[in-house]
Order: sequence, then structure tokens, then C-alpha cells
Amino acid sequence: MMVVQRAEFRIWAAAVLLALACSTASIWQLHASREAHLHAAEQLALSLSNAAAQRIAVSLRSMDMLLTEVTEKVKDPATLPSDLSTTLRTKLDVFPELDSIGLVDEQGWLRQIIYRDGPKRMVPVHIADTPHIRAMQETWREGRLFLSPPVPELFTLTPVILLTRPLVDSQGIFHGSAGLAVKTDFIDAALASVVPKAGDAAGAFSPDGVLFSRFPVDKRFTGRSIRDSGLFRAYTASSGTAGTERRAVSFSDGIERIVAFTPVPGYDVVAAVGIARAKVLDRWQRELWVHGGIQSLFAGIIFALAFRLSRSERRRRKVSSQLLANERAHVELLERAVKERTAELNTSLAALAENEERFRRIVDISPFPLVLTRRADNGVVYINERASETFGVPQNQAADKVAPNFWVHAADRAHMIDTLTAQGLIRNQEALLKRGNGEAFTALLSAATVTLGGEALVLTAVLDITERKRLEEDFARSNRDLEQFSYAVSHDLQEPLRMVSSYLALLERRYRDQLDSDAHEFIGFAVDGAQRMSRMISDLLEYSRVHRRGNPLGSVDLNDALSDALANLSTAIAESGAHVEHQPLPTVQGDASQLMRVFQNLVGNAIKYRRPNTSPTVTITAAQDDGQWVVSVADDGIGIDPAATGRLFQVFQRLNPRDAYEGSGVGLAVCRRILERHGGRIWVDSAGEGQGCTFRFSIPAIPPTTENEEGAAVATP
Repeated sequence: MMVVQRAEFRIWAAAVLLALACSTASIWQLHASREAHLHAAEQLALSLSNAAAQRIAVSLRSMDMLLTEVTEKVKDPATLPSDLSTTLRTKLDVFPELDSIGLVDEQGWLRQIIYRDGPKRMVPVHIADTPHIRAMQETWREGRLFLSPPVPELFTLTPVILLTRPLVDSQGIFHGSAGLAVKTDFIDAALASVVPKAGDAAGAFSPDGVLFSRFPVDKRFTGRSIRDSGLFRAYTASSGTAGTERRAVSFSDGIERIVAFTPVPGYDVVAAVGIARAKVLDRWQRELWVHGGIQSLFAGIIFALAFRLSRSERRRRKVSSQLLANERAHVELLERAVKERTAELNTSLAALAENEERFRRIVDISPFPLVLTRRADNGVVYINERASETFGVPQNQAADKVAPNFWVHAADRAHMIDTLTAQGLIRNQEALLKRGNGEAFTALLSAATVTLGGEALVLTAVLDITERKRLEEDFARSNRDLEQFSYAVSHDLQEPLRMVSSYLALLERRYRDQLDSDAHEFIGFAVDGAQRMSRMISDLLEYSRVHRRGNPLGSVDLNDALSDALANLSTAIAESGAHVEHQPLPTVQGDASQLMRVFQNLVGNAIKYRRPNTSPTVTITAAQDDGQWVVSVADDGIGIDPAATGRLFQVFQRLNPRDAYEGSGVGLAVCRRILERHGGRIWVDSAGEGQGCTFRFSIPAIPPTTENEEGAAVATP
């Protein structure tokens, strides 16, 4: 009774543990998903704030260039030639966001103010007590640009930002200052261009916490201090660099957002973008409900199964008790029969009947199709219900049919019988059989010889794998189609990229004198991007050719493959002063050109990612492990963060900035694909950054086929 109760207890304990394990896994997955959503929102906000900062910087740089030009042309704020006044008014037309240009003398008198549509107020006006004039009089020797917070324009009272530079002659004498009154519209436009969705927001503020602008536009906050806001506290905590804050409550509308901020390069302005936290977590909350429902359903299924198993255990206990009672009664009956017959004959007959009945029960309840045939004439003795369904023949009509009639090729059955005779057992032999209606199907056969009633029989298990074979063929064909598609797309993309690069180069040559430095820089960026994409496509082509254009596998001396790779890298080795040493390497079955490519990539990476001002040392060794050759390429370079090794062998994955180390991130993915084709794998070990790393790859060893003089089998070294 205690054994039975323990069995039921184990069933329910296993159900509870399984439900708890699934719940724990689901909770961990939900936590990881939440972190992924928040991280993605942080990165999006950081990218958008960087884009806004770049756009604001471009506008400020253009205005600063105009202001510098004004300081170079104006000698005396009090006297302005008419032609220069006309020229400055023309400049205002070029920049629609400019409100006016003002000239102030060294005493703080506004001597000139130029509007787009002519003068609006009489000058001079004494403005020496304004913050930007005081700052200019105190810091004019530094010669830097002063950027004020939004203030009312002197005459029109329109909110403007004042950009001011000192007027200093060639003798170093201060004559006053020149300033631009700029509307905040250009900052509004930059912020509006990066706000992704409704409920999100963007803003720009000074490093000392004065708001320039906010989007959605709300002029009530323009020029106000935000030093008490969570955004400014996060910015201050970052020491004035770009950063993010996951929980920042808006000072204007009270919405909690994920905020990122980026200083505008070269100017005292910080751009910030906030993404509504509730919207970011909305999708995750839907996942939470879905996971909760699935988990509840799964727990219900687990406990339902536990209930059924427990009930089945009780039924089995009851049946066992009945069988035990019946067996006892049968034993008593046999004991009475023994008295009437000889003990030896009755014992033999009872044992034979029991064995035959047990065998038949096993065959009947088997989940696999089973066929019992005679060795003597190949006649079918018995098939179970599953075999009847598989062959399409009723059980009561299968007896005495000839087994070879169910084989497409009768000789295959004869070969199976010969193998069975020699080995006594067959496992998973593939054969082509046919059903009662003549339909052919592919099956896996396992067979053994048995003896019943003194007659030699063959028991065969038949597993129909026709659908599995079809799926394998479909999968192989799909992989071939995918590789062909990848190759065709990568190849066809090369020509448009070459045309883009060619026309950009032609554009730069033909209009060189008409383009400013920014335009030349932008063209350089575009050409560089096209060239990098071309290299990436070329690498992708190489990746897709590993299986399509690989040579047949043959005997390859890895010493020769390494020598060819080092010859290709001779220039890089000489320039870096690298020291490459290696032990004797084995001979393996492989593609010589592809294995050379693996060595070239690994040694080339060891040279490329060396420590600064250090000649790298690269060591190549090989060791045999469980039927595999494991080749190691160790270096003393910059090393790898162990947490990042999981994505190192994926396509287009890079662990270092592109401007620090060139490359497309495909080389190690190609190495992985090559070694998979050779039946091996590749991995990397590193103690961490600055500790060097060791790349290892395995490849099957060639089985020993030759013998030495003493007769012992030896493998090719």
C-alpha cells in the first residue's frame, strides 16, 4: 500500500515541479523581454537625440559662419557703409530664421540694427546692462561665440536667441560686438523631425538648465529653468555627456518617459528626446497577458495529466489485485490437474502456452507495426493492428501471405535475412515496401529472430518514414533555393552600387568649385557608405558560395593551407612586425582553398586586433580529441569580452567600432559556415579585454588506414 501511495505522490510532485519550472522560465522570459523593450527604447531615444543635435549643430554652424563674416567686414559699429548694409540684409534673406543683425560698440550702445524689411527703430540704444553684452565685454579676449537663452527681442519683443561675437581689429583692440537675433523656429523644426509618435516629446536646453524649446511646442516654458527636472538631473549626473534615463517625469505635462540627451557638438545646447514609457511597455504588457494565459493553460494540462495518471495508477492497482487473485485460482487449478497428469508434461505445456500468450500480448499492444514471419518459407504468421493499418491488409487476411510480396525489390528482403543470419539483429535498415493496394512507401526496419513452439521466426518492426523523407527532400531543396536567391540578390546589387559611387565621384569632380566643404564631406560620406556596402555584399557573396562553389573534399595538408594563408598575409605581417609560429599540423579531409581561407581570416584578425604599439605574436597548434582534430590560433591582442562571444560568428556582427577597425563582420561567419561544411565547428576563448584570445576549430580526423612495419594501424600525421 505504501508503494502505491508513493507512486501517486511522485506523480503529483513531478506535476507541481514541472508547473513551477515552467512558471519560473516564463517569468524570466518576461523579465528579459521587458528589459529588451526598455533597452530598445533607450537606444531609439539616444539615436533621435543625436539626430536632433546634429541638425541643430548644422543650423548653428551656418549662422556662426555668417556672424564670423560680419565681424570680419565691420570695422566700426557706429559707421556702416550702405553697400555693406545691403549685403547684410541680403544675408538675412538667406536665413529665414534670422530676425535681425545688431552692432554694439565697446560702451554697450546699440549702433546698428538691420531687419529683413528695413529699419524698424531708431538707434543708438544703451543696452550695456543686458547679460549677453556684459558677458561679451568680460570675455571678448577669448574670441568665442556667446549663445544666450531665449529673450524678448529689443524692439519687436519676439522670443529670440542671441548669437554674439566680439569685434576686434588687427591690433587686438575691442570695438564692440556683432550679434544675430535668431527665432527658435529652427530648433522647433529639428525637434519636430525626431519625435516618433504622439505622446513622445523632445526639447533643447542650455548646460545650465534653461529651456530653449520643446516639442510639442509650448511657448509657456521657453526660456524657463528646468534645473529641478529629472531630465536635467540625469544630464548633470552624466557629467555633460550623452546619456539616457529610464524614468523621467516631464516638467511640462507630467508624463513619465524614457529620455536620452546628446550635447550639440561645438555649442552650449543639449538636445533631448523622450519616449512615453507607458507606450513602450504596452506591448510587453500584452505579452504578459498572453504568457499568463498560456502558463495557466499549461498548468491546467499538467495537473489534468497528473490526475489521469493517478487515476490510471489506481486502476492498475485494482487490475493487478484481480489478476493476482485469478492467478492464484489458476495455480490451484493446475495443482489439481497435476494430480491427474504427469508433472513434467503439464509444466511444459503451461510454460509454452504462457510464453506464446505473453508474446502475442506484447505484439498486440506495441505502438509500432510488427510482422511475424517464418524463416522456412517466408510466410506471414501474424501482424498486429498497427501493421494492418500500415500495409492496408486486414489482420485476419494476412496469415500465410508471402512476405516478399510486400517488398518492392524481393532481393532486398533476401539480403536482410542474410544479414540477420550473420549478425542476429538488424537495426534501422531502410527499405522500399509496398502496401496491399500496390502503393510504395519507405520504411525503417529493425528485426530479430525468435523461436516459438520450436519454430524459427523473424519479428520485424516497420516504421513508415515516407513523410519524413519527403520533408527532408523539401528542406534540402528549400536550402538550395535560398542559397541561390542569396547569391543572385548579392550579385545583382553590385552594379547599382558601382553606379552610385561613379556618379558621386563625377558629381564631385564636375562641381568641385561650386560645392562648399560640407557638400564635399557629405559626398565623401556617401561614397564611403557605398564602398562599405559593396564590401559587405562581396562578403555576403563569399558566404553564400561556401556550399555552392566549394571544391570536393579531399586530402588536405593543413601545413600547406597555413603556408598559403601566411603568403597572402605577408604584407600585413611585415608591416605589423608580427611573429607567427606553429607546430606541425595534421592532414584532413577537406577543401584546401576553404581551409586556407579559415587560416587567413583567423591569423589576419590576430594581426588586425593587436594591442597598440605592440608587435603581435600568433601561435598555431593542433591536438586530437575524440576522433576530431582541434586546431588553435592564439594571439596576445586586445581580447574579447566573454559575454559577447555568442554573437561573434553571426553575419554582420562587429564587437568594435568601424572607425577603429575596418571590416564588415562576415569573415568569422564564413569560417563557421566552412567548418560546418567540413563536419566541424569553431569557437573562441578569451579571459577578457586586453588578455588576448584563442580561436579553436574542430574537423574530423582521417581514420587510420595504413600499417607500420610491426603491423599496427597508423594515421596520416
